[in-house]
Amino acid sequence: MSTSNNTGQSAAPQGWGAHTRQGGTDAGRKRSGLWWKILLTLVVIVALLAAAAEFGVRTYAKNTVVDEIRSSAQKNGTELTEDPSVSFGASPLLLGLVQGKIPSFNATIPSTLDVSYEDSDKSRPVVTGQPEMTIDAKDMAADAEDPTAGEITVDTTLPPEFLLAEIQSSQAEAPDTGGGLLEGLIEVTGVQMNTGENTMDLEITGGLATLSMTPVVEGGTLNFRVENLRILGMDLPESTVRSLTDSLQQTVNDLEGLQIQKADITEGGLRVQLHGTDVSLDEVSSSTSSFSEGPQQNS
Repeated sequence: MSTSNNTGQSAAPQGWGAHTRQGGTDAGRKRSGLWWKILLTLVVIVALLAAAAEFGVRTYAKNTVVDEIRSSAQKNGTELTEDPSVSFGASPLLLGLVQGKIPSFNATIPSTLDVSYEDSDKSRPVVTGQPEMTIDAKDMAADAEDPTAGEITVDTTLPPEFLLAEIQSSQAEAPDTGGGLLEGLIEVTGVQMNTGENTMDLEITGGLATLSMTPVVEGGTLNFRVENLRILGMDLPESTVRSLTDSLQQTVNDLEGLQIQKADITEGGLRVQLHGTDVSLDEVSSSTSSFSEGPQQNS
């Protein structure tokens, strides 16, 4: 039932104002709750776009690196039988590229090493390719003209057949040092890994004797501690021992910007870990390729 106020106008039904205020409050609450839903939706969309962009960048970068490694192997006359493993760690690669640095880079390059002998002549080894290598780099400068790494660690294992070829090539090219008859009889015919003693055992002249060499890292370089060896009651000439150790040391010590951190004897060969800081990646690539440049064909 309608009522009149003092002005003669009809008054609003009892409770109408209360309903109107309540409706306005509900609408305001709905509008106030809408903004954070929109914000969350935008955040999700941006996150999805960023994730898609990160995935795309990582995929493109990985494929580019793999293709470059394959191309480099082919230029050196070898071919990879499987794809290298390449990853960029957990840090955002896209953000790193914007900042000019790649936070993390990891790669395992399969072995392309092949050792053969020209005309079955053990004094004429021919080595192509290089052993399997694992690379772990941090803070790589995203500069195609001068790529550098703030820190890099390289792991590789030099197999017995490679070490034997290195020694045989060195012996074939070594000048006569006047060691006499005994020096002429010394020929390394095999290399065995003794993991129990952490030694590399060189078979001398088909098993006539064994020369054991223990890898020792001193001041960032690799040396070998050699046990005394006697053949036919005579000491092995010092010049021969020095020639054998020098040929092996030069194989891994002449690496630009890298130092030896550790060296161990494993079933697969001589495992070497190298480390460097603020080094040129071009120099590292050139240096590590020298693993297959040591023993060359002796014409």
